Amino acid sequence: MKKITNIVKFIFLNFGPLVGFYFINHFWNFKVAVAVSIFLVFAEFFILKFKKLKISSFFYFSSLIIILFGVADLIVQEPFLFKFEATLTNLFFAVFFGLSLFKDKSIVQQFAEAQKRTSADQSEDKRFFFKFFTLIWSSYFTVKAFFYLWINFNSTLSEGFVIRMIVGKVSFWLMMFISIGLPMQIWKIMEVFKLLPSQRKSAKNTEPRVS
Repeated sequence: MKKITNIVKFIFLNFGPLVGFYFINHFWNFKVAVAVSIFLVFAEFFILKFKKLKISSFFYFSSLIIILFGVADLIVQEPFLFKFEATLTNLFFAVFFGLSLFKDKSIVQQFAEAQKRTSADQSEDKRFFFKFFTLIWSSYFTVKAFFYLWINFNSTLSEGFVIRMIVGKVSFWLMMFISIGLPMQIWKIMEVFKLLPSQRKSAKNTEPRVS
């Protein structure tokens, strides 16, 4: 039960405005959903500040994306922006995840620590493991961005919207399932193929030396 609570809390702290957008857009309309999601960004920010909770870099990033594109959608009444917004958004997320690979803690490691699924003290193997997952997420957003771009040039606006909605939701929740439900299995596969840094170092040290 505690694990589920931590996951729900994590989703609220990082994806609250996005969840609100999809919910409102499903039952009302796009403009109302955009306005509500922008409101939720500021509401969640002040709640976190009031409770003195740590605000993740991902929350700042996703909030900025929501506000920028949300305001643009409300002001600029052009189908061009709506058509290419999904591509640009996914590219921004790909870059954000990719840049975190060069930090001591990748964004996936920050997520895992926020969910209390791992400790703050990490071994070299665990840091490598989290960076591997971060690379997978960055690649996922990149592939999805170019897929959306292809869809934009090969379908009508309404057809593209339906395809993006189905592909986006299914692929995202599949990635979430892999990231949350299968880490132990993937760790064991890495151990079998000796992909972890400690294993590679050990193998290197045990290589016979030619005198």
